[in-house]
Amino acid sequence: MKRDVFFKRIQRKLFIFIISTVLIAVSRHFSPSTWIDGEPNYLSWLPLSVIISVLLLWGRTAAIPLTIATVAVYLWLFSAESPWLTLLFIGCVLVPVIAVCGALRRWAGRRWRYDIMGRNGTILICALGFAAPCLIKALMYLTGMFVSFSDELSPYFGMTSYLFNVIDVQSLIISALVFSPPIYYSLRILLSPAFRRAMWLVRIKPYFSPASRTKTVVWLSALFFLMWMFCSPVSSELFSAYMLPLLFFIFTVGIRSPGATFIAILWAISAFALIQCNKNFVHSINYGPVLAFTLSIFIAFTVCLYYMIRIYNRGARLQRVWHNHALTDPMTWLPNLRALDAHMKTHPGGILCCIRLNNLEFLGRHYGFLMRAHCKSLLDQTLSVHLRPNERVFQFIGCEVLLYLHEGNHEKRLRQMVSILNARRVPWKEQQLTIEHMAAWGRIMPGPGELNRLLGQLSYLAEQTNALEPVIGLDTQPESVMSARSGQVELFQKIKQALDNGQLLLVGQPIVGRSGERYDEILSRLMVDGRIMMPDTFLPIITQCDLSVHFDMLVMAKLLNYLSSPVVRGEKRRFSVNLMPVTLMQNGAAQRIVRLFTESQVDASRIVIEVTEEQAFSTAEHTARNIQLLRQAGFMIAIDDFGTGYSNYERLKRLDADIIKIDGCFIRNITSSTEDVIIVQSICALAKYRGLDVVAEFVETAAQRELLFNLGVDYLQGYLVGKPELLA
Repeated sequence: MKRDVFFKRIQRKLFIFIISTVLIAVSRHFSPSTWIDGEPNYLSWLPLSVIISVLLLWGRTAAIPLTIATVAVYLWLFSAESPWLTLLFIGCVLVPVIAVCGALRRWAGRRWRYDIMGRNGTILICALGFAAPCLIKALMYLTGMFVSFSDELSPYFGMTSYLFNVIDVQSLIISALVFSPPIYYSLRILLSPAFRRAMWLVRIKPYFSPASRTKTVVWLSALFFLMWMFCSPVSSELFSAYMLPLLFFIFTVGIRSPGATFIAILWAISAFALIQCNKNFVHSINYGPVLAFTLSIFIAFTVCLYYMIRIYNRGARLQRVWHNHALTDPMTWLPNLRALDAHMKTHPGGILCCIRLNNLEFLGRHYGFLMRAHCKSLLDQTLSVHLRPNERVFQFIGCEVLLYLHEGNHEKRLRQMVSILNARRVPWKEQQLTIEHMAAWGRIMPGPGELNRLLGQLSYLAEQTNALEPVIGLDTQPESVMSARSGQVELFQKIKQALDNGQLLLVGQPIVGRSGERYDEILSRLMVDGRIMMPDTFLPIITQCDLSVHFDMLVMAKLLNYLSSPVVRGEKRRFSVNLMPVTLMQNGAAQRIVRLFTESQVDASRIVIEVTEEQAFSTAEHTARNIQLLRQAGFMIAIDDFGTGYSNYERLKRLDADIIKIDGCFIRNITSSTEDVIIVQSICALAKYRGLDVVAEFVETAAQRELLFNLGVDYLQGYLVGKPELLA
């Protein structure tokens, strides 16, 4: 075992030696240089970037192979020089860098070389970006005072002009500061498939998504144009060194466009091209001082850029933390409904299950709220080993949790999970509690508001389960599980199936005026199991299971199909349609109705929308707005069952409607009740003053008809006038 570990270490060090040898030789060849005061000088000594990158990547493991590789390369390059002088030159470079890295490890711990653009960025910039290059130059200067070097090496040891030494220090700082990160990241991308994939998925791919692609392409186009102008061999006074701030502005903006890490790599590539082609935009007669000033600008902007990258990374990290907190329930630490909504968008077409902890509410009253949270957290831990990738447990209200499963064998798996949950005991304060688990499942359908509707249905079904049938499917045919379900569950299944199959029937009951003019109120029926189901049976279920909007839109669509048919297209019959209270509370409900009529080319003035008193006088934003939009579109508004709710004379004075329908409780005994006569007469008088038509409901006798017309009622509705008839 020890022998294998030893050989692995040797192989690793040999690999580091080979990589370092190749990179140091290649980087020296491509290091940009120029002539300063008659002496060749590097504008960026890239072998220093390689040395720092290798130490950041492998740490102290790389110290020995990196030293051997550097010695081998420079003994070969400086073969004409004395080997001792070459070793002295290499020592002046390696000793400060390795010493600084050792100090960083001692001060910051073993993870000093991780997260170079994040938490450790500041100390790494100061230590490796400035301290190490300055120590290298100081050590070389001190060595040059006591040792004589050849003409090729002596300028680097201080035996030359002041300007040469300034630019030499700048070249070392630029090498360490600007070019070390891209070489480090390039090596990690080359050597680590996991990092390469993460770099693409996290740092690059998001900025080429459909939402960000245009902005990224525009930014890259602007960068390429400026780089082409600066590096073009055509000399132009327009693009000189004083225009560099424009390029800096592009990179500052780019921190949010292509991303922080990617921008550091692009800046290094751009800086290399600018330094290599510096004579194309540094046109001054005083080339040396202007070049030194330009390099100083590069160094200053690099520090600012790295600092902005660190701020951006920190802000992005905090945003991720806040985002995760926003998607997590603070008590159970389970993902909440926001997380479910986001999960469904990234993984559509799944199965949503509602697991109900039946006796949790009772136990929670005795053991406290924390016990509830503990039970749900333990449920998540129990199910986690049975879930496939991208299947998760979500927090839901009360005694329920939600489970997202992939479609395919889902019902069998859910039954197995429920059985596992029911077979276990929940430990709580040295007691073993028994929790009953029931579940309901349904397919997630696309569309606005579908999730809320499905959650309401599943919660209702989960509450109706029992020990004989602990799992109910929303889409299961009623006949297959009829014996195990309660009557309410079976009824709900049948109603939902009838609506899904379009088995909705419309009937019209006439509303007739004193001169014989009429319009019809639309009433609905459902065809279930070959028999007609009346509204008093299915409407409470529709309301309870949050199917109101869906039902009202089906009624509207069915009526429009009738009005668009060739048989009645030429007629001018008017109809009245009741909207359920929940429908008008939904944002955008009026727009959907208006869109249906526009697409069908049916005149909205032929339709009277009946709303309740509570809706008519509501101050809720969506309800009031929907009623207003319907009136503006041409629909007439009728107040149904007037007199039984919130109405009074003050509200009637400011009522914004066209018709009021007096509730039948004031009509049934009107021929024998003086109070009913007075109420109806006063309503009619004020309605006439406001220009409103009055409809009386439940008119069944001729005596009622004569009396109501005498009191000022305009229209009558009831079995005396006409019974509901099926629309053809």
